[in-house]
Amino acid sequence: MNMRVNMSRTALALASAACVLAVGSPALAAGTAPTATTTHCVLVLDEVKAGERVSDVSSYKCFKGADASARAAAAAPRAQTELMTWAEHADYGGTYTKVYGSAGPCDSAGYSFSPNSYWSTHLSSFLLDGGCNRSFLSGPRGNGSFSSRSVSYVGDTLNDAVSYIKIWRG
Repeated sequence: MNMRVNMSRTALALASAACVLAVGSPALAAGTAPTATTTHCVLVLDEVKAGERVSDVSSYKCFKGADASARAAAAAPRAQTELMTWAEHADYGGTYTKVYGSAGPCDSAGYSFSPNSYWSTHLSSFLLDGGCNRSFLSGPRGNGSFSSRSVSYVGDTLNDAVSYIKIWRG
């Protein structure tokens, strides 16, 4: 997996952690039962190195099965701030990934990054957390700006077609 994250030093410190699906995912909270094919992933980003503006992925782990959520939650970085939850389907269904930052909550500089090849073709809804309340997404069919922490559907233009994400506190 080759994923780069573009961020200011402060923002990257925030986003230098990870993606994971935790036990309290929206789909599970809504009553969607986990199955043998349920998948939840943990992705950890390195901190920005001096003189650089992007972060490399240091770890990416996925868990599959009825207990995937619990195993992903156990693998989640403990000292980080949850920033964003990606969902595979509209209304927060399907596979999840949670994005964490290691230096505290979202700020006005925010984070900008490109999702990996799976998420660039599967992202349909998302939740913001950790002080993030604004987002901008772009893809091959167009762009979208959102001023809500809860986006139950990214729209036909961006559904399963997101190549860039920027989140921030505005």
